[in-house]
Amino acid sequence: MNSQHNAASWVNWLLIIVAGAWTIFHIVVNVNTVNNNDFWGYALLILFVIALIAAFVNFAQERSSLEANAPKERFPEPAITRFFLGSDGASALWFIVRMNVGASWLLAGWEKLQSPAWGTSGKALAGFVGGALAKTSGTNPSVQGWYAYFLQHFVLPNAGFFSFLVTWGEVAVGLGILLGLLTGIAAGFGVLMNLNYLLAGTVSINPILGVFGLFLCFSWRVCGWVGIDRWLLPVLGLPWKPGTWFHMQEKETPAHA
Repeated sequence: MNSQHNAASWVNWLLIIVAGAWTIFHIVVNVNTVNNNDFWGYALLILFVIALIAAFVNFAQERSSLEANAPKERFPEPAITRFFLGSDGASALWFIVRMNVGASWLLAGWEKLQSPAWGTSGKALAGFVGGALAKTSGTNPSVQGWYAYFLQHFVLPNAGFFSFLVTWGEVAVGLGILLGLLTGIAAGFGVLMNLNYLLAGTVSINPILGVFGLFLCFSWRVCGWVGIDRWLLPVLGLPWKPGTWFHMQEKETPAHA
């Protein structure tokens, strides 16, 4: 059993190293070359399938312990859900998903940073809003009336401010997901942007990124384990468990006589 666990662990780390190195290469190349075809997406898809198989192997090994340690709740969480959403055995799988989502957001934000039209003038965003407002006609409009009202009366008059939010928001979301820094929160903001793009009638890769982002939100306990969250979350704590930083604060606070 130990030899099988060690083999699965080595496979996971190999997948993480390959996915991470290829993603760094992908980002560096695409920062300097537009629409470079380095087969990064296909590579991540293959790595994802391998990681999924490895995760199921890990689950088969850990299933008995997960079921034995299941809390006595009225509606207990299934063992497979506890594994994929809360066990480091699935960390390689979520790392590959993070590389795809994070790099996509970072490069999208970087492209906007390099474009004067996405500056404080808000020219590009105003054009985007104008295109969205044109999709409000017909019996089945792509853009709903209530969202068109929001775009016309809130976004368009403040196009420069919203342009700044969109540009730096994409960069921040990309960096947060790539580095595993408050990954669930970063992914949540990414899903919010995906939702707004979809409401504005733009499909593109938003459904795919949105679904991947939702899974990162669901797996927030472990998706950043190969990242900064591995050390940050224990320090900050979880909703049901105070972090070490708060314990240190309590020790430093003198007791009242």
